[in-house]
Amino acid sequence: MEVEIISRENIKPSSQTPHHLKTYKLTLLDQIIPPVYYPVLLYFPADQPNFSADVEFISHRILLLKRSLSLSITRFYPFAGIITDSLSVDCNDEGVPFVVAKVRGCLSNFLDQPDLQRVQSFLPFAFSWDEKAQGSNVLMIQVNVFDCGGLVIAINVSHKVADGITLCTFLKDWGLMAQGSSQEIFPDYMAQSIFPQINSLPDEKHLFSDIKHFLKIAKYVPRRYAFDALAVSTLKAKSTSSAVKSPTRVEVISAFIWKCFMAAKSGSSSTSLLTHAVNLRRKTVPPLSENCFGNFLWIAAAQNSNENETDLRTLVSKIRESISEIDDDFVKNMQSEKGCPGYYENLEKTSQRIPKESGILCFSSWCKFGIYDIDFGWGRPIWASNCVPAYSESLLLNSVTLMDTRSGDGIEALVILDEKYVAAFENNKELLAFASIDPSPMVLGKQALHS
Repeated sequence: MEVEIISRENIKPSSQTPHHLKTYKLTLLDQIIPPVYYPVLLYFPADQPNFSADVEFISHRILLLKRSLSLSITRFYPFAGIITDSLSVDCNDEGVPFVVAKVRGCLSNFLDQPDLQRVQSFLPFAFSWDEKAQGSNVLMIQVNVFDCGGLVIAINVSHKVADGITLCTFLKDWGLMAQGSSQEIFPDYMAQSIFPQINSLPDEKHLFSDIKHFLKIAKYVPRRYAFDALAVSTLKAKSTSSAVKSPTRVEVISAFIWKCFMAAKSGSSSTSLLTHAVNLRRKTVPPLSENCFGNFLWIAAAQNSNENETDLRTLVSKIRESISEIDDDFVKNMQSEKGCPGYYENLEKTSQRIPKESGILCFSSWCKFGIYDIDFGWGRPIWASNCVPAYSESLLLNSVTLMDTRSGDGIEALVILDEKYVAAFENNKELLAFASIDPSPMVLGKQALHS
């Protein structure tokens, strides 16, 4: 599959950023996020309505994407900026690097069995952990045009500036602008005032400093596992208890994968540690708007000290307990009136739940982010993916990213494991009974259309 870059340009905001907004200060919750660029890819096969491989038609569609992007980044102005240092973004209206690439072949053929390694070539910037991101663009985009007329829109964004909800909110607005809608999404920049940055925050006092301890160089292997609505429903029934009467999809799939992971590495450590990224917007009373710009993340940690005790009800209860500790009081403890002392107090509570001598599996959920609601005027994507790891030896963690299936009632899990655990994990009979391995997004997408 040959990918050829045919154009590069910077898309500038449709109007200049006001002078008083030229410097965007990162918040405390931005400061504590690792310096990683993460991707989102949206796949639109040519067999969707109103698609054509005609050169003039494709050119018009790309021009539409550029013009609508210019409108959106006027409101989401930090995305058009440059990372100045660890504390700020220079919103100089330099714009968003926009790459157009030609891809030989048909997108539907690629989606029959996606090669995650080849997906790297769709990106404007490789997935990376960059400690020195100064001078880098916050957001980068590559539009990949297949011979058949199918499109893959790939986006890279600095996690220091925005979390997944902020990025999905922006993409929804970009879609609205492409449709010519009069509806606009206005981001709320309240985090700058309620979570002011700590100028002298030591590196060892960042939220992810405890997690960084577990990073190691190894050959990590990615696999996709899809759990349909029936599998989710069955696992929910197995997970229900007096402690958790109504477990969520994310809780039961997280517990199930954690169970399979512990079975795969049985005997390698006495304590297994699960961490889950928690969206703080939904933890306050009343909840904060999903339009709040920036990072609103914390880490919940659950331990299982006996890897032979992996009853789903117990694991779900442990996960629920760890996440429920991050509540309204927890969030308010870090806000401007308490600030630094409250942050250090919360950090200590979390650190106590992360023993250094344990096997770790890190979860992040994109479920209910509305990624399949993104529509540029030609329908929803048939597939969305948001993590593209390398197959070669890398500095990574054992990790799981959860996303909705296109139908909205299932879950797709991207599981990245140290190679030494992969065979035992993917041959787990219980896992094979509930999940399909590396399913075709074309099949899943068409199932969603008829569900």
